[in-house]
Amino acid sequence: MTRRISAPSPMSPLVKHQSLVRRSFLKSVGAGLLGFPLIDMLADSVAQAAGEALPLRFITMYHPHGVAAEHWIMRPTDTETNFDLKFENSSLAPFDDAATYGKSFKDKVLIIEGIELLSGANGHDTAATILTGSRVSSKPSNASLDQVLAIDKKLGASTKLASISLAVGSDGSEPGTTLSYGPGGAPLPKIIDPVKAFDLLFSGFVPSGDPNAAAQAARQRALGKSVIDFVHGDVSRLKNRVGPREQQKLDQHLTSLRELEKQFQEQTAGGSCTVPTKPNASAFPAIKQYNGGEPYFDVITDTFIDILAQAVACDVTRFATFFMADLSYNGNPLGLPADNHGGVAHTYSGSSAGSDGQPVGNGDPASWLPLAKFNRYSYSKVARLMQKLDELGVLDSTLIYASSDMGNPALHSTRNVPTVLAGGAGGKFRMGRRLKMQADCPAQSPWCNPDQPEFRASPNNKLLVSIAQAFGATDITTFGTQPNQSWTTGDMAELF
Repeated sequence: MTRRISAPSPMSPLVKHQSLVRRSFLKSVGAGLLGFPLIDMLADSVAQAAGEALPLRFITMYHPHGVAAEHWIMRPTDTETNFDLKFENSSLAPFDDAATYGKSFKDKVLIIEGIELLSGANGHDTAATILTGSRVSSKPSNASLDQVLAIDKKLGASTKLASISLAVGSDGSEPGTTLSYGPGGAPLPKIIDPVKAFDLLFSGFVPSGDPNAAAQAARQRALGKSVIDFVHGDVSRLKNRVGPREQQKLDQHLTSLRELEKQFQEQTAGGSCTVPTKPNASAFPAIKQYNGGEPYFDVITDTFIDILAQAVACDVTRFATFFMADLSYNGNPLGLPADNHGGVAHTYSGSSAGSDGQPVGNGDPASWLPLAKFNRYSYSKVARLMQKLDELGVLDSTLIYASSDMGNPALHSTRNVPTVLAGGAGGKFRMGRRLKMQADCPAQSPWCNPDQPEFRASPNNKLLVSIAQAFGATDITTFGTQPNQSWTTGDMAELF
């Protein structure tokens, strides 16, 4: 089991000890192996055995359709550290289900009520705000946190892939269909085919026990590297003939080539890092939404989770986003209407707990159950990922951020969005708790909005700042683009 330790100060004896452990290991393997792609992973294993924390991983998971708050919020008898996840019809039950997942993960979740996604947009476009903390027009205004950490802060520089973006059903780039954004809010491409994801993540590993496959892999690496070498030489020669501005652009191209080059380096599995079985495409003959893919979304989701867990354990990547989908088709395994959106999310009639405090009566309890069932299904996938990461020994060094694009889906409300942090987070956050943020509107003004002076939000911007600082980016004290800078500045102290 991974040992969790508190983050030491830069000058503490523990830091010195950790550095010596790594330096000693790297010195022992010799200079000839220092370029070996997985040498960092092996150094991690040695350092971990000596008491050092593993590098942090960050996975963001999106689930559609908001939440049935009545089956999600804290019970009257719950406290921050003593709470029930197995009450009747609880959508959070998978996190405390040892029979299904081998153990309870109740001590590995931090469930937060009252988070606001200040997108200023239709609820369905608000997925773009989850990692950017930005208002959304045609797109957000800034890069997403996963990219800032992986690329700008170079925390993904030592892995084969700096980051990866996966999705079920939709490869579109509209704000409501993706989580990862580059500079200026440019949407990044997603992979919706598990076979392609497998090839991208594991193509550099040397197959064991199959000399023909090993030879083919070597030929593919050599061909890819020769092409990159040629392009690299061309760019380098051209750089000497252009002005400073063009040189800057060429430097960006060279950086991209270096990222691509890592995909053609040989890698070998070891320890808990084993190459998973390549997905069988016959298990999902269709993968796209509205093109027959819906009946296969469940198996696609599970396949992605299994691949991603192994990729993280192998240190192929440390940053990933996963955009999940619903099961809108006749005869779906949840027994829900074929149109989960119109027949489940839009028919939800919330009580005061689920209607943002608006005076609409007690709601319709019959409408809560289908949505709660779908929520429970979504959280079962988060629990599955936790189970896989735990089996591979990296759950304690991983932070999973699970969110949706709205709270009350019938209102398309971006208030009170269901927010779950899961994993060990390297000990940076105090897990095993439920938090209820202060109400954003006073009781006498239930209709308040961000343009009114009494608005006191708990925006996810502060959550993003907290995550950035947990990953060592302590210079990030504000994140996102909002009309009121106070909404974007400062951490969420309750997490620590």
